[in-house]
Amino acid sequence: ELNNYIDNGNYIGIEPNPLDFKVLKLNCPNQVLINKALGNENGNLNFYVATSEGDSSIIKPKVYEKIINVKVVKLDDLIKNLKVKKIKLLKIEAEGFEPEILEGAQNIIPICEYIAIDGGYERGEKQEQTFTSITNTLIKNNFEIRDINFSWYRALFKNSRDFKSI
Repeated sequence: ELNNYIDNGNYIGIEPNPLDFKVLKLNCPNQVLINKALGNENGNLNFYVATSEGDSSIIKPKVYEKIINVKVVKLDDLIKNLKVKKIKLLKIEAEGFEPEILEGAQNIIPICEYIAIDGGYERGEKQEQTFTSITNTLIKNNFEIRDINFSWYRALFKNSRDFKSI
């Protein structure tokens, strides 16, 4: 489906789970794909694989099948290394680890025209939501809410910066 909307090599997919990464490669063979996790610092972290529940995360969920060690990179460093100058849409879906990803993306947030987030009740064993902190972070960075799906705690934010001149 992506082929109808983007040019080859214009999509960057980041997936830490090796099995899910293989599927991503099958679905997006001509795109930039990275088998790492995103976070607020570079290094290695435990990743809780919860395929049956769809809740795999750096944050330990209630139920998981196994723990693997994954490489983690700040989005700021990744985008700098890829020499990306402008991002049309940044979609963050990290099963509760979204605040840490945004912490590691402070330098690139201004070059994002849109940011879509999932901030539902899926952070860790306590099933906390991240919607509030994510929304506050983006509003402080000159984003405005364009659309919200309240039942899923998903939202689309638009940068108030003028992207026509970029």
